[in-house]
Amino acid sequence: MALSDVAVKAAKIPPEKKQIKLADSGGLYLLVNKSGKYWRYDYSFADKRKTLSIGAFPAVPLAGRIDKKNRDEHGHPLYIKGARDLRDDAKKLIKQGIDPSQKKQKERIAHVALSNLKNAQEAADANTLEFVARQWFKVRKPEWEESHSKRLIGRLERYVFPTLGQIPVAKLTRRQVAETLTSIADLGVHDTAKRIAQMIRNILDYACDKGLIESVPMGSTKSLLPTPKVTPMPAITEPKRIGEFLRAIDAYQGTFVVCCALKLLPYLAVRSGEFRMAEWPEFNLDSALWTIPANHRKLPKTEKENPDNVHLVPLPSQAVSIFRELFALTGHGKHVFPSSRGDARPMSENTINAAIHTMGFKGEMVGHGVRAMFSSSLNEQGFNPDAVERQLAHKEGDSVRGAYNRAEYLSERTTMMQHWADYLDGLREGATIIPIHSKKQHE
Repeated sequence: MALSDVAVKAAKIPPEKKQIKLADSGGLYLLVNKSGKYWRYDYSFADKRKTLSIGAFPAVPLAGRIDKKNRDEHGHPLYIKGARDLRDDAKKLIKQGIDPSQKKQKERIAHVALSNLKNAQEAADANTLEFVARQWFKVRKPEWEESHSKRLIGRLERYVFPTLGQIPVAKLTRRQVAETLTSIADLGVHDTAKRIAQMIRNILDYACDKGLIESVPMGSTKSLLPTPKVTPMPAITEPKRIGEFLRAIDAYQGTFVVCCALKLLPYLAVRSGEFRMAEWPEFNLDSALWTIPANHRKLPKTEKENPDNVHLVPLPSQAVSIFRELFALTGHGKHVFPSSRGDARPMSENTINAAIHTMGFKGEMVGHGVRAMFSSSLNEQGFNPDAVERQLAHKEGDSVRGAYNRAEYLSERTTMMQHWADYLDGLREGATIIPIHSKKQHE
């Protein structure tokens, strides 16, 4: 006898059995087990007996019914097919020479493929330039100083994310990148535009490495972006003018700390940041040596964390004398050049330049310019260029050679720094003839 809705609902497994089959009609039956109730259809295809899984009860009822709560696009109530309807659909396929089980399997495979494609598309759309850029930034941030990190993310948020941020990297075009870079350059910030171009390229390289895109949608930006006008660092290199600059320092009316700083900087030719952040424990005045620690140097963040990355600065006798005078005033504290507001922080980065401007050298000289003055003068005088570069703490490309050179040139640099101080004193005194050292004397 055919099943009824009441019989289907009441069907249970006897205690002594694991499952039962309740026949309906035309090969349709209900399989009842501990997991639930399932419709099955037994049929023959190509002389083989097969079973088609139709669905689970009650999601699939015995007979079809009209669902008045849900309607189609035309406003008609939806018809929910029952197990008997689905059995009949399978019979029609068999008559057409189609195996319903194979058809169902192919549909399932197609559905999974479509679902995977949809998921992949959704994932690709979620990988917007902003999302990928922030991932790239998170990976690279530990390598950078906090100020550098803020500057980079600030440029992205101001110039890139508003136009390109919501575009998936897989759909980003070369034209879109070019238009954004051109619009930045049109603001007159040409150097910023070039830096942002390199940042976008780095981000898209990261996307390539992550398998999000196959290639970077960027070409060369040389023809796209104007070449920024290079403004050389203001620096005095002519001997007579150097003498005038040094005499102006001697005549400068400022605080004792600032006056000492102005006198010391030309002797040492170190970077302004290293100079103003100097702390007394770094100095051994008896040995005439200043050891600049890694955390005060201009280095990548990871290299700053290596305590061995120090820079040794031999101190000429003139500098030692000034440091001893200064120690009497600031030696009780931490900083060699404390802020005018107290020793909690070092001298402001603008103090030296402001003093130089006041002395009448605005546009002609800045604190950092003493390094160009030092390099130009000593190279002209024939000193070993490697020793000059080492004294300026310019990074050696070969790390092994760099470590060797640091030790190799210390003695030579000590002699060179004393010569440099004596040379400056001669210019300050108005000497017209300065001894020129030939390369042969210093090789």
